[in-house]
Amino acid sequence: MASIISSTVRSIPAMLASMMVAPGALADLSLETLFQDHAVLQRDRAIPVRGTAAPGAKVEVSCGTVRVEGVAGGDGRFSVALPPMPASLAPRELVVRSGGEEVRAGDVLVGEVWFCSGQSNMEWTVDGANESDRAKSMAAKMPIRSFKAPHVTANEPRARVEGAWRVASPESVGGFTAVGWWFGVDLVRAFNLDVPVGLVDISWGGTRIEPWIPLDEMAKSDFRGTAEGLAAAIAASRSVKPEDRARAQAEEDARYARELDAYWTKALAGEQGHKDGWSRGDAPLDGWGSARMPAYYPAMDPALERFDGFVWVARDFTVPAAMAGRPLTLSMPAIDDCDIAWIDGVQVGATVNNWTQPRRYAIAKGLAAGTHRIAVCILDMAGQGGFAGGAMTLSADGAGSIDLAGDWRWRKGGGTPQVAVPSRRDVTRQPGTEPHEPAAIYNAMMAPCIAYPVRGTIWYQGESNAGEPDKYRKLLPLLMDSWRAKSGNPDMAWGIVQLAAFMRFAEANPAQGEWALLREAQFRGAAEGRGGMISATDLGDAADIHPRQKREVGERLAAWARNTVYGEKNVQWKGPELAKVSRSGAKVLCEFDHAQGMRVRGATPGAELGGFGLAGADGKFVWATATIEGGKVVVEAAGVTDPVEVVYAWQNNPERANLINGAGLPAVPFRAKVAR
Repeated sequence: MASIISSTVRSIPAMLASMMVAPGALADLSLETLFQDHAVLQRDRAIPVRGTAAPGAKVEVSCGTVRVEGVAGGDGRFSVALPPMPASLAPRELVVRSGGEEVRAGDVLVGEVWFCSGQSNMEWTVDGANESDRAKSMAAKMPIRSFKAPHVTANEPRARVEGAWRVASPESVGGFTAVGWWFGVDLVRAFNLDVPVGLVDISWGGTRIEPWIPLDEMAKSDFRGTAEGLAAAIAASRSVKPEDRARAQAEEDARYARELDAYWTKALAGEQGHKDGWSRGDAPLDGWGSARMPAYYPAMDPALERFDGFVWVARDFTVPAAMAGRPLTLSMPAIDDCDIAWIDGVQVGATVNNWTQPRRYAIAKGLAAGTHRIAVCILDMAGQGGFAGGAMTLSADGAGSIDLAGDWRWRKGGGTPQVAVPSRRDVTRQPGTEPHEPAAIYNAMMAPCIAYPVRGTIWYQGESNAGEPDKYRKLLPLLMDSWRAKSGNPDMAWGIVQLAAFMRFAEANPAQGEWALLREAQFRGAAEGRGGMISATDLGDAADIHPRQKREVGERLAAWARNTVYGEKNVQWKGPELAKVSRSGAKVLCEFDHAQGMRVRGATPGAELGGFGLAGADGKFVWATATIEGGKVVVEAAGVTDPVEVVYAWQNNPERANLINGAGLPAVPFRAKVAR
């Protein structure tokens, strides 16, 4: 691609400045994204109602009995501020008029508004978490509303993002962010159900922190080189002629197709299911298991929970006469990680290493009326394997569809083949639009909403940045301050969730790095960014990066907000935090802040305090014994007579860590030198 990109670009500062400029003027009257039916407006704060109108046109805004006027600028954009309003459960109508046009948003409430952002553990829904039935039973009583943005990217700030506000109900709440929902429930209860809560859910599973940070703000930081390099690449890409870009993509697609065919040839070469013809339309299915599809491996058989490798699935279906001979589309949900599909033994599609992409395979010549067999060979290379949830259909435009979900047969194949995985580059895609690139998500999903007044942000992210603690420690406060700058709200509150426990417990290593270091970066970075951090180390799942205990996370965030944002100083939100380490002979004395009522979690008589490790001069950590004595924890270890360092919960999955305070909140993990 580099060969077809012009090397001449404008200066980087000029490029960054131009990327912040909104598109040309629009004549039609419109409102910014979040000013829609069922919106919640932030109470006790001026509300700048923004949108577009004819350049220079008078704009009138009314909300209930309040009316204000303004004028659109030369670019057609306007911002007319409604005065601060108290919280109210009484629905009102927001009306904007200009030049004979009118836009209305009905059923608008005034209350508390929060951004809910991050990766999959923030996006995880009520339906996918524990206590979904409880959430649905109370939904109609809770004045909570949620806006959900779709997954989109851009390499310059956009004015709008799709999405709509949803009113909490037994039917709708299943799709709400689970952490956000329970956060909102606790706030609403604290407000005696008198103050509505709006949750602006702008989240995306699997994402890093960099795409959430505005590029111009990144350019002012230690990451200036990264920002300027991307800006230069964007400018260069925009200079490429469409025909040159199309030619380059055709060449790339041809290369990928060759490598994809070669991959499956090599990957299936040693696979018994391929040798025995399990993909054939007449392959015997004797001895195959039965399972409802779509499903992940463990739902087919619990023994597959930790299996990485091939699983074959197949079923027969009938094509009606109305669909016979018509072009068909095979639609399946995302498959983790790879798949190759056949109908009657003829390959109809294949995907390699794309566990988030729903499958769409075209069958141009269609199928004859009658019975056919579909077979799918799934290859999981790490973590969870199988089908995500969603529709499974074979459809013909205008002629109906066949529902393929339901009873399938399945059979376990061999393990993961040692074959290099090909990848396809989208040469037509401009730099800065991949979900992992700086500012890509901010530009498309956050920029259209950032100026909407909110009380603060709750943030659950970091899994995708594990392994880069030093970098993350700088990026987190940069993110926090950049959103404050872009929103015009220097006091935007930030509540950060420290990563939950994950991965197999390391019996032989009391002092791992990896996730422990990322948690430390979250703790330090949140403090530097003037935010609060709640720990979730006790809420994890060794086998699943998505722990289901979302209520507890939401309630801990709500406790932080109630104490620090809403002034309920009697609400405890911090677990024990290490304040001082000292030594008494071979013993290490750990003193903590927020330690009132310090105890062992779930303690039964004789239960031991765990999760502590000590190292001597050789730097090798061993498990230690620990006891609570007054407001201190005394730590010692057999064979360590000269302790120089102490750790607590310093593992990917700190399974033994069980120190909590009287509020039941877990102690924050730490690694510290021992003062002599």
